[in-house]
Amino acid sequence: MDIFHILVLGSLSLLLLNYLLNLKVFRFPDILPPHDPAPLISVLIPARNEEQRIRPCLETLISSNYPSFEILVLDDHSTDGTAEIVRQHSQGDSRVHLISGQELPSGWTGKAWACHQLAARAKGEYLVFVDADTRFSDITLSHAVALARRERSDLLSLWPYLEAKSWSEWLVIPFVHLFILLYLPHWMGGRSASLGAANGQFLLFRREAYEKIGGHAAVSGHLVEDIALGRKLRAAGFRVLNRDGTNPGHPIALVRCRMYDNFRDLWDGFTKNLYPAFDGRFGAFVFFQFFQGVVFLGPFLLLPFYPKDPVLWIEIAVILSLRLALTHRFRQSWLGAFLHPVGQSFVITIAANSWLQTLRRRLPWRGRHYAHHNHTHGGQKP
Repeated sequence: MDIFHILVLGSLSLLLLNYLLNLKVFRFPDILPPHDPAPLISVLIPARNEEQRIRPCLETLISSNYPSFEILVLDDHSTDGTAEIVRQHSQGDSRVHLISGQELPSGWTGKAWACHQLAARAKGEYLVFVDADTRFSDITLSHAVALARRERSDLLSLWPYLEAKSWSEWLVIPFVHLFILLYLPHWMGGRSASLGAANGQFLLFRREAYEKIGGHAAVSGHLVEDIALGRKLRAAGFRVLNRDGTNPGHPIALVRCRMYDNFRDLWDGFTKNLYPAFDGRFGAFVFFQFFQGVVFLGPFLLLPFYPKDPVLWIEIAVILSLRLALTHRFRQSWLGAFLHPVGQSFVITIAANSWLQTLRRRLPWRGRHYAHHNHTHGGQKP
């Protein structure tokens, strides 16, 4: 038990220190002056069967106070009313444009191909890729551009307020923020490629940097293209920043999103992401799952066998304190925090399924199934 306690307490201490250092730099500044003249920005939305989500996304973007932007939506062979909703908005607002997606080429994922087509049609100095299920404040675009210019970032990624309305969301969704704040050292700056991360729900690229790394063509077969792009930019020496889009202390988030509407979508979504995020590095994937299991689950599993061990109680108190701090900071589910061991077990189970479906070449998303991506060359294995 002594070695176990040293490992758990030492790891928790380092993660807690990293969390505290991250809090200040991760926070989005409260007030930013507008940049004059305002550069043209292109807001780019890949959409596949999004009729339940695309309308509020478009309406909140159209209400933006930013003076110079266009909105391009690519309909990726939707079988619902997505295209018609976008067409209606384009008729009422000349800034909105509907693009019909071309057939998916071999070696590409659907989202990367859609984003590649959008970038080819965009006219802006800045490219803002957002998901169809995101919604925005009227100040989001102006504040994001102002921050990107002030910090001279080549990619600014905002992490949204994540809505959760079902039991599976309460258990799993908070682990997104746990990962981004506990494991990644944002306080070290934005040029460490191995520690790269970005969130595809809001990616603000300086166009020149995006094109220099080859854009989405450089990650054509990657199922977690946002993280892959962040790492490529950092590896090329560009500056990548991750910032909080929840807008704490204010009633309206800069970016908000409900990632998944039900258990099945949540299961498929995280299955698609959890193993591919490691770029095929099986050893790193196994180590990370083992680390989570030992540090964030082990004390709870051992407690029934050693109920009088005071160190176990201290470890559990630290874990729950971290979860409660994140719950307060990102307005997450209190129930999900107290059910941490259940949620952690669920995340590890989905990660194992992600690896299994990778072996089966059946990683699911949006009605398509993908084989393992080739992380070296950016395409899928034949």
